[in-house]
Amino acid sequence: MRVNITVNGRPQQADDVWEGESLLYVLRERLGLPGSKNACEQGECGSCTVRLDGVPVCSCLVAAGQAEGREVVTVEGLADFAEERAGHGCASGPCGTDPDPDAARRRQAKPAPG
Repeated sequence: MRVNITVNGRPQQADDVWEGESLLYVLRERLGLPGSKNACEQGECGSCTVRLDGVPVCSCLVAAGQAEGREVVTVEGLADFAEERAGHGCASGPCGTDPDPDAARRRQAKPAPG
């Protein structure tokens, strides 16, 4: 069968996919995206996690055909997003870091009175 999916914002097509082939296998072997790892093949370790229509799933447990017409974001796509974000005005340093070293201390929870 042919599987059409959008991967990291780009339309992709995989031909000759057999019924039991996992989304993980299609991503790694057919589409050349090795970021998702094949480790436990039981959905226990999370090393194959991708976002499928915005929901984190273990790609080793998803049949490739289930992804037909859907949006997949891999770790490579997350890396692209982080790079793009870093180039668009994050404070000083990597996105998500605070340029004020005392900010974390000030945000800590205060003890309850009494």
